[in-house]
Amino acid sequence: MARAVFSWSTLPIPCLGHRSVRHILLGYLVFPSVPTRFLGTDSLSPLRIIILILFVAGTGLCNFVHVDNLLQASQRAAHICLVLLIPLFLSGGREFPARLLGISLETYGFIHRMVGLMSVVQATIHVVIISRHIKFDVSHPTHLNGLLGGCMLLSLLFLPMIKRRIYEAFLVQHLASAVTGLIAIWKHIQPTSTQSHWWFISCVSAFSFTSVLQMIRILYRNFVFGRKSVRMSVKIHAEDIVHVRLSLPRPWIVRAGERINLGVPSLGVFYFFQTHPFTVTWWEEDEHGHALSIALMFRSRTGFTRKLRECTNPDQDYWAWIDGPFGPSLVQECGFAQDVSDYGHILMVTSGIGIAAQLPYIKELLQRRHRAEVRTQRISLVWRLDRAGDWESARDWLQQLVEQDKGYMLEVTVYNPPDDNSVQQSHTVGEHKLITIIDDEVSWEQVFLSEKAKQKGKLLVTGNEWSFTFSG
Repeated sequence: MARAVFSWSTLPIPCLGHRSVRHILLGYLVFPSVPTRFLGTDSLSPLRIIILILFVAGTGLCNFVHVDNLLQASQRAAHICLVLLIPLFLSGGREFPARLLGISLETYGFIHRMVGLMSVVQATIHVVIISRHIKFDVSHPTHLNGLLGGCMLLSLLFLPMIKRRIYEAFLVQHLASAVTGLIAIWKHIQPTSTQSHWWFISCVSAFSFTSVLQMIRILYRNFVFGRKSVRMSVKIHAEDIVHVRLSLPRPWIVRAGERINLGVPSLGVFYFFQTHPFTVTWWEEDEHGHALSIALMFRSRTGFTRKLRECTNPDQDYWAWIDGPFGPSLVQECGFAQDVSDYGHILMVTSGIGIAAQLPYIKELLQRRHRAEVRTQRISLVWRLDRAGDWESARDWLQQLVEQDKGYMLEVTVYNPPDDNSVQQSHTVGEHKLITIIDDEVSWEQVFLSEKAKQKGKLLVTGNEWSFTFSG
């Protein structure tokens, strides 16, 4: 039987309209968003705006406290820049530091970009002030290395422009620019005070320590004495949807929302140390609930995913290695974990390949429902197909889910937009006939209103890019 866990943050408070502190903070600080193109995001929550303002104000205060002249201001800006480099060099990526800190990848990305931008601002302040007191000489090693370090930091602000087009090239260039800039900064500060040296050593130590931890974790996850390493098989659906199955030498209990970084050395020498992030879509377990294998599903586009589709044989196993799992985070914004199982009614809306992100949550909810660990009474999945072949890519998994659902909690509706000359019709498939395929265009407004009429408890609406909650 599930245990009820009470917390001050979830208890209703009469003076607050019988709402809990958790709901108020989430409703006013976390969930609302202000549309903006800043720090690599399309929107900012009020909480992040507050954090940004406090960070800028606090850093600005450090620029002026006990500073008596411009030369001291230049030196202070340089020291602040070095201090800010320390959190930026936590390991060589984003996933592992986010895991270490117990925060979501999105939150860590926001912090990383915010701190990175401020470090560039501080470096700029240092250069502008110092250039008024000395004559720049490119033949002077200190001046040249300072210029190189500044240019490398500045380039990191523009590299994200190629991230969506060539993800793998972005990772390599980002890391190369960061390391080159760090080396140049070390040569630039050698003639200066010992304090600058200590900040630099702290930065290198943080990078080295976290990198060693990450390497130990990779070795632990991929190699077990007496067992084969990670083996990968690939299956292609339609033209560009790829299923990747990974046999695990060291099983773990998979949670919905987890991700891994996948590396496939057999793709070529340039792919030996190259990894790409993927969400775990499915897994097969042993009697103890540990995953013996995991499955990934994604649409092949360019770079790594296209190479994986074109250079693998469906009838062959390949050696691969993984880094992970990563996410979901232990702590969300405001310190409150968000668990979909707290909602009585869940409406999942998705289109195309977005089904890969919804399947693991349904699978986990059904498993926990069997153990009486969730409050969820109804799950409604509405999936709009984008291309021919989308249905076949997830058909078997959906049918396994409805077979697993002994309490008739899950209902699946698939919308297949018809061609111009096709006849609109619908039919049911799967166990208990709980999968309905409708040859028509979906109306998301009608879908929501229909589910609202059937609402059981709190309703959570999740989708590819948005989520809202309604009480009832």
